[in-house]
Amino acid sequence: MHNIIEALEAKREAARQGGGRKRIDAQHAKGKLTARERLELLLDEGTFEEWDMFVEHRCADFGMGDQKIPGDGVVTGYGMINGRLVFVFSQDFTVFGGALSEAHAEKICKVMDQAMKVGAPVIGLNDSGGARIQEGVASLGGYAEVFQRNVMASGVIPQISLIMGPCAGGAVYSPAMTDFIFMVKDSSYMFVTGPEVVKTVTHESVTAEELGGAISHSTRSGVADLAFELLALLVDLGHQALHRGLVTAQREQQRQRREHHHYQEGRPRQGVAHMRVHVERQGDGTADEARARHPQQQRAGQRQDRASVDRLQRGRYHPAP
Repeated sequence: MHNIIEALEAKREAARQGGGRKRIDAQHAKGKLTARERLELLLDEGTFEEWDMFVEHRCADFGMGDQKIPGDGVVTGYGMINGRLVFVFSQDFTVFGGALSEAHAEKICKVMDQAMKVGAPVIGLNDSGGARIQEGVASLGGYAEVFQRNVMASGVIPQISLIMGPCAGGAVYSPAMTDFIFMVKDSSYMFVTGPEVVKTVTHESVTAEELGGAISHSTRSGVADLAFELLALLVDLGHQALHRGLVTAQREQQRQRREHHHYQEGRPRQGVAHMRVHVERQGDGTADEARARHPQQQRAGQRQDRASVDRLQRGRYHPAP
């Protein structure tokens, strides 16, 4: 029994170390925190309960069978923010660059499913290079499962994405479908593919900041709602959004979707305009005031899933008191 307990503690420590001390130091040298350190700052002290700490990937190709790390590059679970229940996942860039595997996706889907069951917000701290290429279509299938839950949760629970590092491919498709997206200046990026590929294909040189930086997405494309200088500000915004404007904004967004989802020949109308409500860091500004101040945040979206539309019309979103 003593040996079993020691083995369990050793595995817990391996999960906490992620990609190892060398990679953690490299993360700190870039001015970035690890996945667990971010959750410690975001959540109320002592409230985080982790799920699936020992999950490992199932890939045996390309030498991956010898490279298994408990947790598989994402920390998932639930906790409290200002006494309110939230479900969270935080991708660990020190483990395979935060790349998503099939098991990694299953952990994210589990917390999203539970968040929908209890009507609590889900917050994703994204720091990933996209699909784990060693797993091929299994990894892509994992992203499909995550995307499906983004659609099913839309209008049912608040979905918040924090972009904490360079994210590409599938790692930005999912955040783009969530309700609120916050980025960190000079260290977080969102693009389908990186500057090197763009140069190879189009022979055009572009910087990561120009292609998908926080300023580009918060002032031009409208993909991101806000950009911040420091992680401390980003964490503070997370608290403010849940504590003040989030419930009002979500109800307003749900009302707009119900009004605009008219059926034509048994199908939802295409190209329905959706508004991303800007949550002010100071004050309790209403959704109407926020839209008036930030008209550039209006975006076009599509909702083709009939079940999702029916769920929105039934008004299944029940915020905590």
